[in-house]
Amino acid sequence: MMVLTKKRRVGMILLTILILAATLSVFQHYLNPLQLLTVIIPEDENEAVRHFIEKLQHPEDCNSARKIVCPLSPPAGFTHLAHKLVNCFIYAAWTNRTVVLYPYRGPIIRKEGWEQFFLPISDNCSSYSKPAPPWGPDHQKHRVVKIVPHYAEPTPELRNWYEMPPPWVQAPASVESPMAWWAGHILQYIFRLQPDMAEHVRAAKEKLGFVEPIPGMHIRRTDKLIREAELVPVEEYMSSIERYYDNQKKGTEKCVYLATDEPAVVTELQTKYADYTFLSDMTTVTGANNVSEASR
Repeated sequence: MMVLTKKRRVGMILLTILILAATLSVFQHYLNPLQLLTVIIPEDENEAVRHFIEKLQHPEDCNSARKIVCPLSPPAGFTHLAHKLVNCFIYAAWTNRTVVLYPYRGPIIRKEGWEQFFLPISDNCSSYSKPAPPWGPDHQKHRVVKIVPHYAEPTPELRNWYEMPPPWVQAPASVESPMAWWAGHILQYIFRLQPDMAEHVRAAKEKLGFVEPIPGMHIRRTDKLIREAELVPVEEYMSSIERYYDNQKKGTEKCVYLATDEPAVVTELQTKYADYTFLSDMTTVTGANNVSEASR
């Protein structure tokens, strides 16, 4: 296994943070990716769901609180770990539990832990290292359960949880996709950056000429095509970007944030879509390509 330096790990995290920042920027205005409807959400309704998450994550007594233990393993890509955390928060919201992390160290989260880059998911109840029974049909009988949501059996109960927010999280009537709105708030909470990391991201965005809102694309190639997926042409990615800009004011500059591990993708897009500006850090793209090549 290739050991990543701290600088390289920060670069990889930055790559993911920026693509997520781009996606979340679009979430704020276009919560239905198919219809691309503009939504303006009253601040008090957004504040209500933020307050709910904060309250869930800050129980009065951590020792007696009902918890979901969320292990950040097995080692995988950073966004895979983030996906697991979102799932844990969905489970927690439906069962009135606090999400706590099971200590994990690996190629993505090194010895410094999750909090090297992000604020703690709770100020008074953020980790749990004792044995806990796995999530199951009798989960309500246990004060603490351990779960790996990505592999949970898709029961009718769980399918319902992935289709809508819990009843006590009321999405505004103007929101076309309540689940996207709800997931967006969870992501926003999870990805609260440590001050030094926030400065890294701010500087990187400034260097790129980052604008908001901006649509983003993450195009994986290299080892992804060997092990997991077939090649998807850039035209398929760009079809959604084109629909996005079809709904903007005429004359709007067409900027796209591009995250990829294949430098040739940048060249291909710039050639085929000359009327677009693609914002991409080639140092990071090349670095990601080298890591992918080494992992084959």
